[in-house]
Amino acid sequence: MRLRWTTAVLTIFCAGPAAADGAAGPPGLCAVDETVYFSCATGRTRWISLCGAAPGALQYRFGRSKAVELQYPERAAEGASRMLFAQYGRHQVERLEVRFENHGADYVLFDYQEGAQRNAGVRVTTSDGKERELACTGPVASRLGELKGVLRCDADSALNGGTCP
Repeated sequence: MRLRWTTAVLTIFCAGPAAADGAAGPPGLCAVDETVYFSCATGRTRWISLCGAAPGALQYRFGRSKAVELQYPERAAEGASRMLFAQYGRHQVERLEVRFENHGADYVLFDYQEGAQRNAGVRVTTSDGKERELACTGPVASRLGELKGVLRCDADSALNGGTCP
């Protein structure tokens, strides 16, 4: 039983997620001509995506394939200047975050791996301190590590140990 489940998970992971509407192309909310820096489905049939061509353009998107509910910033060309990067790593541990603020809410797109365990999604904290996390379900497409040096270092993130180069 365990072997079959593992085989099924590996098959799904290796094949990669299909586009949300079944069409060919990158998974999630990124256009065919954009780099998928991060993309995953949530349990609520929505997608979390970070798309663009850094450093020239970068944009966070949330919603359904035919109905994006939130995109930040409005102009993708402003994305790299409005987002911050944090990273922590040690043996078998990699934690990556991209953070931005939108209308008083703090958004943290995260991809954490520890051994074979992976936790990814977006965490939103409102100005009154309420926090909500939307976790990825299924495969995660992530190239967040490529944004190191492209985005400014997040000096407020504990992942950076309080220091930025």
